Amino acid sequence: MPPPALAWQNAPMQKRRLRQSFVLLAAAAFVVAACGTSTRTLAPSSTAGASVRASARASAGASAGASASAAASPGGSPNAADQVVYAKIEAEIEAIRGLQHKSTVTPVLLDSNGVRNWLVKANAAQTDHAALANESKLFSHLGLLPAGSSLEQMELDLEAGQVVGFYDPVSKGLYVLSDSGGVGPVQKITFSHEYTHTLQDQAFGLGKLAIDTPDQGDRDLARTALPEGDATLAMTLWATRNMSLSDLTAVAMESLSGPQTDQLAKAPKILRETLMFPYQDGLKFVQGIHDKGGWAAVDRLYTNPPDSTSQILHPDLYANRVKPVAVEVPVVPAALGNGWKLTMQDTLGELQLRIWLEGGSGSANSSSAAAGAVSSWAGDRAALYEGPNGQWVVVLNTAWHSSTGRDAFDAAATLTLDGLGSQYRLCGDSTHVNIAIASSETLVPEFIACNTMG
Repeated sequence: MPPPALAWQNAPMQKRRLRQSFVLLAAAAFVVAACGTSTRTLAPSSTAGASVRASARASAGASAGASASAAASPGGSPNAADQVVYAKIEAEIEAIRGLQHKSTVTPVLLDSNGVRNWLVKANAAQTDHAALANESKLFSHLGLLPAGSSLEQMELDLEAGQVVGFYDPVSKGLYVLSDSGGVGPVQKITFSHEYTHTLQDQAFGLGKLAIDTPDQGDRDLARTALPEGDATLAMTLWATRNMSLSDLTAVAMESLSGPQTDQLAKAPKILRETLMFPYQDGLKFVQGIHDKGGWAAVDRLYTNPPDSTSQILHPDLYANRVKPVAVEVPVVPAALGNGWKLTMQDTLGELQLRIWLEGGSGSANSSSAAAGAVSSWAGDRAALYEGPNGQWVVVLNTAWHSSTGRDAFDAAATLTLDGLGSQYRLCGDSTHVNIAIASSETLVPEFIACNTMG
């Protein structure tokens, strides 16, 4: 399996979800250990990528960060000998990344219970629980989660089992998992990643990326991929230059054993793949920029960060400044009467639409077909409407760069919708596909008008 995750925390605000990072997944560490010394072979394959889990979690302010830190015990500073080790890694990362620290950051060591306590405390203080509950319902209606699932609890449990380190830009704290209190290969590689986040924060201000905006899920994922891909590349270069073969093997072995492996493998695909994305695809994206323009080109990304997962998956879209198309969803139809509301809306984006089309099989063929069906993504908007007596409607309006891309998504979406067991209608024009899914067939025509009924 992948090694546990590392993370950075986002700027203060009530988060829709508790994203722990600019997290580096242990998976990323595993990729380094598996790939050896060539940075051009480091982009994770679909198999290796499963070991990389990404998650960005925000902090609810300095006071919340401080209280969360205090709750995470036992914990403490490294001893004098270990401080020398960390100082050496700091100098090596600064030389690789081309950034100099502006203030000193001393890592805090936490055992597994300490990490979980910190995350639980942060989750309670930082998360918009109602918004995340609504997202759980949206995902359930789309078939991405089992009915009645709590996305918040799933994310918290997964992170608590995977995290090996994280950086909190609010309190400026850097935390490393060490049950023994010592510094082994995993702690070293974790620190190299998290220390890169401290340099990013001091140089560019991670909070300026505005990650975890309540109704911009796709943009959040794309912008998370920037610092995570950056830190994963820096970590990779550090590890291949400074870790011995035996240390790299130890990282790989630790990543491929233990209950974390099963936990990650059993997580719902929508959770697992969105957690992995910032490391797996973020690394590819940042490495491509680095290959062409060095670290100076990577630095410039922070002044104009990506706006969609489509730009991460297709770097030419970012280079050509192809922005997502604005897509709207309907207001609550007056004909429905009182008791109806627009509960939430968000942009799913190319990545999450691909996961939706893949279904549960996860086979190479289904993944490839789904990727092809969303490769012409131009924009989308998903909305959840709720009414009396448990009635609900999900509207998914999408835009595509070409009629061919539109047709490919139309065909794939029809197959996915047929498997949901809910009433739906799908229609559109040459570059749009609009979908309404509902708890009752009578509700569908109120939200979408076309001649084709699913």
